[in-house]
Amino acid sequence: MKSIGIYYRVSTDKQDLESQKHTVEDWLARLDPSRQPKRVHIFEDEGLSGTDSTRPGYQALLAAAQAQKIDTIVVYRLDRFSRNATEAIRTLLALDEVGVGFISVTQPVLNLGHENPFRRTMLAAFAEIAEIERQTIVTRVKAGLEAARQRGVKLGAPSKISPELRERVQTLRKEGRSFRAIAQQLDVSYGLVYKAAQEDTAAAIDD
Repeated sequence: MKSIGIYYRVSTDKQDLESQKHTVEDWLARLDPSRQPKRVHIFEDEGLSGTDSTRPGYQALLAAAQAQKIDTIVVYRLDRFSRNATEAIRTLLALDEVGVGFISVTQPVLNLGHENPFRRTMLAAFAEIAEIERQTIVTRVKAGLEAARQRGVKLGAPSKISPELRERVQTLRKEGRSFRAIAQQLDVSYGLVYKAAQEDTAAAIDD
């Protein structure tokens, strides 16, 4: 733990950072001299929710970690870092990939400092939790899409092809015109003409 980044956050103007700072500074002072960091960088966000991942102090902290300017992130409590547990876990896993540890001074059970003998086990458990959450989201999305299809909801982006264009393409195709000739006559792309013809064919099959 040579260079640490301490992150403080409060979500309202009525709160202040002093209680967090006092606790973290006391933790630092009680560290064994051999574990004292050589450099301490401070990052802060005031009046910002922990669910907002665009917080400037938070982003600066992550940038410093990715650039390996710090080797350990220290916070007062995990929810100061992020209020979204799944996002927090994924971020901690990403930080571990670049060799950055994590310490919550009031929650020793969550500490992922490099000296923690159970660090790899905890990271494996976090990775499993993140994967379970990802699979749950995928399953819910698929179920939602299938339910929508069964209700007759058309999925995907709205078609750029107007009924008028589809009708013109249909008429010109019946006259024996090629897709390219139709595209030139209507001043639209070849792909749009082809898609209009395909949609017309699909509609006829559905009917």
